[in-house]
Amino acid sequence: MEISEEKIRDILDSLEWLMDAHDSSAELVELKGNTAIIQLSGQCAVCDTNCIEDSLYQELPEAEFIFR
Repeated sequence: MEISEEKIRDILDSLEWLMDAHDSSAELVELKGNTAIIQLSGQCAVCDTNCIEDSLYQELPEAEFIFR
């Protein structure tokens, strides 16, 4: 599957209910080739469950994500 800003944003949008429940957010900062930088804030930035990370890798296993 092609990695696109739209696809990443769609995945993040689908997780908005989860992030809202934890007073958190995730934003695509930059996409270069197969590498995406995702800015996490709130409780999701420090959570050990990694729901956001796991969801992105599940949908786009060929991508590399940098979370900050």
